[in-house]
Amino acid sequence: MVSVEKAILCLLLREGEVPVEKLIRVLRSFKESEASVRTSLSRLKKEEFVESRKSNKKAFYSLTDLGKDTIIFKKYKLLMRERNWDGQWHIVTFDIPEKFRYSRDVLRKKLLFLGYGTLHTSVMISPYDMGEEIKETVKEYGIEDYVEFFSAEYEGDKNIKDLVPKIWDLKWLERKYKKFISIYEPELGELKKKVAEGDSIDPSYAFLKGVELNDSFSRIISVDPHLPRELLPDDWIGFATERICDEYLQFLESVE
Repeated sequence: MVSVEKAILCLLLREGEVPVEKLIRVLRSFKESEASVRTSLSRLKKEEFVESRKSNKKAFYSLTDLGKDTIIFKKYKLLMRERNWDGQWHIVTFDIPEKFRYSRDVLRKKLLFLGYGTLHTSVMISPYDMGEEIKETVKEYGIEDYVEFFSAEYEGDKNIKDLVPKIWDLKWLERKYKKFISIYEPELGELKKKVAEGDSIDPSYAFLKGVELNDSFSRIISVDPHLPRELLPDDWIGFATERICDEYLQFLESVE
């Protein structure tokens, strides 16, 4: 679940002014207590993200302009990358002196963010050419003399698929995807069963669940190198996870 604060802000942005009782009721569906909701509202009000008014002894909350500017909706689709591959490998090597350690760390983090894997110490590789973006970082931090760029084809005798797990931690990524499926696949099944039996789903709940799904899947997608299908196991769990996420989001949209 997203944080209580973000859930409150998202709900207020969607629905405008909302009575506190409704906020408590909706978030209780996400296993949040009344106390945690009231504490979060108090904190958000103190930080001037929300404001309140009373009418007929009832408290109503709405967003301030600051609150509206604070909300960031994640859409995991925006983080997906094309998996088209021409068979070329793009390599970045660097030998950056210790006195530029901060710049070296920035470069390494940038490479990891772009999906590069570690072939050897100070040698990072990707099936995609991200050279121009990396060169901007290299230039910005003044380390041009210590970084080199190459493109090459693999001509070794090993199966390239056997090398991939040594460069990227696919086992760690697989565990993240499995955890996502273990949570959301049975949850989707329960909701579908509920609707099939004639029960309704609160549109506010469906909306916040969609926010949660996008947040949860985006956290995984942001660290997935999006390797080409040619380099991944035939039954790569990431594809199945994406299908489940899409199916769940489409279901939620149908009941909102």
